[in-house]
Amino acid sequence: MKNKKFLVIINPTSGKKKHKQDIIFVEKFFNKHSIKIIKFYTEYKGHAKEYLQKVDDKKFTDILVYGGDGTFNEVINGVLGREDQYNPNIGFLPGGSGNAVIHHLNLLELEKACDNILRSNLSKIDVMELSFNDNIEYSINIVGWGMVTDIGILSEKLRWLGPARYTIASLIYIFNIKNRFATITVNDTEYQDDYLFILIANTKYTGKGMKIAPNAELDDQKLDLICVKNNITKFNLIKLLPKLFTGEHIQSKYVDYIQIKSLEIVPKNNDALNIDGEIHGFTPIKIKISDKTLSIYSD
Repeated sequence: MKNKKFLVIINPTSGKKKHKQDIIFVEKFFNKHSIKIIKFYTEYKGHAKEYLQKVDDKKFTDILVYGGDGTFNEVINGVLGREDQYNPNIGFLPGGSGNAVIHHLNLLELEKACDNILRSNLSKIDVMELSFNDNIEYSINIVGWGMVTDIGILSEKLRWLGPARYTIASLIYIFNIKNRFATITVNDTEYQDDYLFILIANTKYTGKGMKIAPNAELDDQKLDLICVKNNITKFNLIKLLPKLFTGEHIQSKYVDYIQIKSLEIVPKNNDALNIDGEIHGFTPIKIKISDKTLSIYSD
């Protein structure tokens, strides 16, 4: 840890809003090991990305992120969106309500996450490169279209319900099924159909503990594609929902689950996207594994 310079990006509105006691713990933990941290509190959406796109590349060797998947997304876009080659080590601290990336890394306990950083368990991970609206952005968790986006929009309005909002929003949309016609290109093969939702994942988890892509690995140079077409009834969709938490849904005849290199979604009617748990961007979209990688602290 010698010569390390730590910046901690803190989203004070993330998760259960217990950031004050958590950050006191983080400071004490690293101070005990003679590691000084510099804190940066985000004040609005996009603040972390904005800051990291401009920060001096000599100032920090490591960036620790306290927040949820949306905050993590801002940080990686702030770093990878730069024009120089700045690529600091990144550590994730559990502070969100979903924490899908943290769940995949098995670092849901704050002390374990800090200890993991202290032990310098670094690994290179894949990054998804997203092209939409003439922009290039990056993701390390999920990109969803269709019902998964509808659920994300509604769950944001139900934020006051806490983590239960994901399940409640899911049930509401099961009884209000909306099918969408799209042309999708998987690797180099084109398909056309009516879809309930399409989700592409780099991690095993999404939402609050949903094991959406049980075979996903962060460093396998593969993206996990989950498609549900409109040939499923409300009753079968209700039966399918609990299986999302165990990964058993991939055995259902209503679910297509394959590992791929690239995906393009071109719907008949363009819709918003769910990118790393945040409603952001619009179709059409192209997704592939980026040439860029991230060095992260992993278990």
